[in-house]
Amino acid sequence: MADFATGSGLKIAYDIAGSGAPLLLIGGLSADRPFWGLARPHLSAFRTLAFDNRDIGASDRATGPYTPADMARDALAAMDAAGIARAHVLGHSLGGVIAQELALLAPERVDRLVLACAFARCDLYVRELIRLLKRLRTELADPETYVAALATFTLGRTFLEANSLCDIARATVGLGTLQEAAAFNRQADASLLTDTLGRLGGITAPTLVISTQDDRFFADPFAQEMAAAIPGAVKRDMPGIGHCPMIEAPTAFAALVRDFLAT
Repeated sequence: MADFATGSGLKIAYDIAGSGAPLLLIGGLSADRPFWGLARPHLSAFRTLAFDNRDIGASDRATGPYTPADMARDALAAMDAAGIARAHVLGHSLGGVIAQELALLAPERVDRLVLACAFARCDLYVRELIRLLKRLRTELADPETYVAALATFTLGRTFLEANSLCDIARATVGLGTLQEAAAFNRQADASLLTDTLGRLGGITAPTLVISTQDDRFFADPFAQEMAAAIPGAVKRDMPGIGHCPMIEAPTAFAALVRDFLAT
């Protein structure tokens, strides 16, 4: 069951679970609230606020292009609607970009910042990969085929050796309606606009950068780049994990987040 924030001009769906210090969860490209479902119980010591980005889940669909900074304003609207003045912030992938923009836009609202499998700018490889995913979402009509194709990029080899692609696709499609192609493409286009690297020196929140060894989207140099640019940032690595640690190793991922937020 979701509540809704409207402060950003769009209706943004959110929900709250757990108790303790507030922790805002920001998903990435094509990731809605269920994306956090395996890791969230391991973060129950926090009052977790999860929301659907614009263009996915129960949130409104956009009517035109937008930027990660616009999506950060959606996150602030969700915090406002939930009555949360300040929170730890955990962003994954594009969600990590949104978290960077949030920390730069409203530093007084961010306690500690965790950037998981995130990035600060696109290189040619990332741009071409995102454009390929746009083509796959547009051209593959069968939802399970599309999800299976996406999983080969997003999940690590260790996880895929232990779990059937067919089973992963069926389970994912079974969680709900697949994001519409047009909405996916708008989010993908927002990803392509990412360019925070030159501004990361302005982040004042204590920051953890999480890198996963088998991430085929944003390999370790992206994490190194962010950690070097954010004052005082620390970097931690997860071996044998792909782009989605909250799915592939939710217990270990949540423990890494908890340990940093407790320091």
